[in-house]
Amino acid sequence: MNAPRTAPAPDDTATSATTTTATAARKLRLRYAAIGLWMAFTWCGEGNAPAWEHALRTLVILLILPPLLLRANRHLTHKLYESARPGRVIAQLITARIAAVTVAFGAGFLLGHLLDPQAGRSPVLPALGFLLLLASIPAQIRHAHRTRTGTTHPATQPALSAPRLIAAKLTLITAALVAQLLLTPYLPNATYAVAAALFLATAAMGPRVHRRFLLTHPAPTNDRAADVPG
Repeated sequence: MNAPRTAPAPDDTATSATTTTATAARKLRLRYAAIGLWMAFTWCGEGNAPAWEHALRTLVILLILPPLLLRANRHLTHKLYESARPGRVIAQLITARIAAVTVAFGAGFLLGHLLDPQAGRSPVLPALGFLLLLASIPAQIRHAHRTRTGTTHPATQPALSAPRLIAAKLTLITAALVAQLLLTPYLPNATYAVAAALFLATAAMGPRVHRRFLLTHPAPTNDRAADVPG
């Protein structure tokens, strides 16, 4: 005879919930550390440029990237959850992410060239950024498969709001611009000091205010889950 199934003890349930919460918190801290690194990388992309040029170029990238990235990610994640051929959808999802990042940083590079055509720009930082993006593909594939095996449809989970993210990052960029204008007369490497401050501020404050960036959508029916509006 088969052994009877027993319900988990309350202590086991509490321990599991605590472990899940701790794991989610750790992932959230890592996510904002990555965002902070991206903002710092973007800010110091033109090391010898004036502070206003750093801010303007970062602003252009910021206004392009989150709307494209979040909308494509939401639509294709919903599609992935329901698709019978996940390999093709995962390829579409990764391609969309790489395209969004390339378009945003390409626009920032073009703007920098238009503002200062004579400036010598090293290809090292753009090439390094693109290589890091390609290196993230295996992690993206693993995350996509975990999303597909989840028990909750992605459309029923809170989603990040692009306008709220942009407003928060605009605040950081404005503070960074003011800080660099104030520090430049006294600090030879003010650009890199401000970039480091951007990283630390995002990594430290992001997890604390993360809930304010979330929007909760009503649970969709199966025939409209993939078309939840952004």
